[in-house]
Amino acid sequence: MSIKIPKYVIQEAKDQPSFVRQHWLLFSLLGLAILTFLIGKYSNLDVLNAFQGQKKTWVEMNQQLTEENQQQRKTISLLQTEAKVKQQAIAELQQSLLDLTEEKDALKAELVFYENLLSHKDDIKTLRVFDIGVRKQGGMLVLNMVLAQRLQRADIIQGKIKLSLKGIQEGQGEILNLIDQFKLNDVFEFKYFQVKKYTISLPKGFNPTMLLVELNPKGKQQKAVTEQFLWSDIINHTPKKMTDESMESN
Repeated sequence: MSIKIPKYVIQEAKDQPSFVRQHWLLFSLLGLAILTFLIGKYSNLDVLNAFQGQKKTWVEMNQQLTEENQQQRKTISLLQTEAKVKQQAIAELQQSLLDLTEEKDALKAELVFYENLLSHKDDIKTLRVFDIGVRKQGGMLVLNMVLAQRLQRADIIQGKIKLSLKGIQEGQGEILNLIDQFKLNDVFEFKYFQVKKYTISLPKGFNPTMLLVELNPKGKQQKAVTEQFLWSDIINHTPKKMTDESMESN
């Protein structure tokens, strides 16, 4: 009987890796995550601190800019007020200058009138129309008439005026009684002279040709005075002075 020898295979035992070695990748990732978290945490703190500091700077700058803006607005408002005051002052000065100029012109015209009146004192011996003129004003006509009498040792004279305007309307001759038609003041009363001013209008289609002025003084010794003036001679004329021709024609 033969004896069988068992067969054995001898193998070298392999070392089993430890748990850490088996899971080194996991631990590495976990450590990296923790490190990243810590770094991020402290980094965020630094960023937050930096942001808060920057925010404080922005707030201070904004406050400063706001104050500067308000100051500039006050300055602009002050300058605008000063400009308005200056403009108003200039406008008032210009108006004063205009008023003075108009007053000067009026005084000059009045002086010319008196000089002209005195220069013809020897020619004005009785009641008469010293000067007359008509000018357009809007849709109306303004009639200015200067009545005068002798300028030496004169007495107060009074009476009534009659104004008649001759013209053509629709090919026919017409006469307008201006005193009655426009309810004008027909009374005169003065010692040396008087200016009468009337505002009238012409009927549509009426073409004036001549104005008749009749002065009827009170008193038996006073005679009525009748004068007539071509419309073309008195229109657009303002009584200021009288030429020698007008003296001769009257």
